[in-house]
Amino acid sequence: MSDTIEITTPSRLHITLIDLNGALGRIDGSVGLTLDFPLIKIRARKDDRLSVSGQTVFSDRIEQLANAIAKDHEIGGVTIEVIREFRAHVGLGSGTQIALAVGTAISRLYDLNLNTTDIARLAGRGGTSGIGVAAYEFGGFIIDGGHKNKEEFLPSSASGRYGPAPVLVRQEFPDWNIVLAIPNLRGASDKPEINVFQQQCPLPLGEVQALCHVLLMEMLPAVVERDVERLDVRSIECRPLDSSVESLSCSPFALN
Repeated sequence: MSDTIEITTPSRLHITLIDLNGALGRIDGSVGLTLDFPLIKIRARKDDRLSVSGQTVFSDRIEQLANAIAKDHEIGGVTIEVIREFRAHVGLGSGTQIALAVGTAISRLYDLNLNTTDIARLAGRGGTSGIGVAAYEFGGFIIDGGHKNKEEFLPSSASGRYGPAPVLVRQEFPDWNIVLAIPNLRGASDKPEINVFQQQCPLPLGEVQALCHVLLMEMLPAVVERDVERLDVRSIECRPLDSSVESLSCSPFALN
């Protein structure tokens, strides 16, 4: 095995969570799409100690995961150079992608044979939406089946112990142009994101049933049949947030 490894990841669009009601004993479930760009690229090599270089906002997360793997497997150090990354908390899954890239690199350098699910569990990723983990491993258009034996409505950042959901559908996405417009806003994270879930869930069962109808009878057939006119994400209607929660959902980047 080479002493230096480069890993390039995709990004992902998380289109929707499916079931935030839980009447059937499962919650979450997700629909999403893999994007080739923007991307994350890292270079890793064995070292006597752990170090992180490059322009990155993920230094703490990288160090935490690398230390967890080193502790579990009694291995040496690693130098991680972040060559390219994209903004965090803008809906493209950068946190999951950087974690999976680092975990994959360390596993290959030290012949640990960790699979993507192993790394996701160590990193605490995929416990609500499995789209980021599946996008990294498989690519394409993805639907996951959510989690059983999970009683709390929480974002992925607070649900790591549940691990990634099973992939129900993985379909090649047609070669359609996608325009990605990112406003100069920062999505909710940490406690504000947890508050959104806890204050808004469970959602009414009727809304979940209507969403499932759209996914099964409109969106998924449109992808399989390559019918761009029927792939209308706007048909996934979202209930407006209460005013008390809406102020927590995003904030300008300039406010840090």
